[in-house]
Amino acid sequence: MGIHMVEVGQGMGCPECGGPLKVQAGEAIVTCEYCGSDVNLAVGTKYFLKHTIIPSKITQEGAVNAVKSWMKRGFLKPSDLARKSKITRLELQFLPMFVVHVVARTKYDGLLTRTGQNIEKKGELVKEYYWEVLGRRASSFPTRSYEVPLSHKVDFDTSRLEKGAKFLNSEIDEKQAESIAKGEIEEHHKFLLKTELDVTHSMTTTFDFKDTEFLHIPAWFVSYEYRGKIYELILDGATGDDIKAEIPSMEKNGLMGKLFGA
Repeated sequence: MGIHMVEVGQGMGCPECGGPLKVQAGEAIVTCEYCGSDVNLAVGTKYFLKHTIIPSKITQEGAVNAVKSWMKRGFLKPSDLARKSKITRLELQFLPMFVVHVVARTKYDGLLTRTGQNIEKKGELVKEYYWEVLGRRASSFPTRSYEVPLSHKVDFDTSRLEKGAKFLNSEIDEKQAESIAKGEIEEHHKFLLKTELDVTHSMTTTFDFKDTEFLHIPAWFVSYEYRGKIYELILDGATGDDIKAEIPSMEKNGLMGKLFGA
């Protein structure tokens, strides 16, 4: 469930301090491990979007305790889960994320037919979002079920990184993040308008982007073994809450993992 990278070179120097940059395949924004400056790899210059970080407040011991506590909660889990399971992996990662502040307006025109009559419906759906876009292209992190604890954020500083934690650079920049947000919000509005329309004649969404913030969030990636099978869990490194978890089924024949959001 973790995110793994292949290092491709260290030929580029930080434009701010001159330190060598460790560049991984597919990355778009690299953070200098010496001075904390961000570099746009497309042009090889400093990246000026404000960078913040959510410090990890959950230690390794705290993460273990949070996992054990999670195992004991809820009626959907096997009663012996905490006693019979063993943690096999515990890794803290700092993941890149964009928070896109945008107002989306969708004008729609269609028909409501579920009453047995064709009722014309038209109007405008207006929503303000702080839409989260993960800066990694291939990840199982459940962005839609996660809410960034923005009250915990501070200006980015390399001293905020826990020793031994894995720091991941972003594979997209803010323009790509905004493009991803647009597509996801359009699909979200189509879903919301299903309560208003049975037949859609037209639906057009416009976007007013207010701001985009670049930040790193802490997450503990956990694997645990229960009755011979491995299951995965992701914990919020700032709060200790479970973000995503695989729960062994309580069926007698086979223990199939089921995915549940936080």
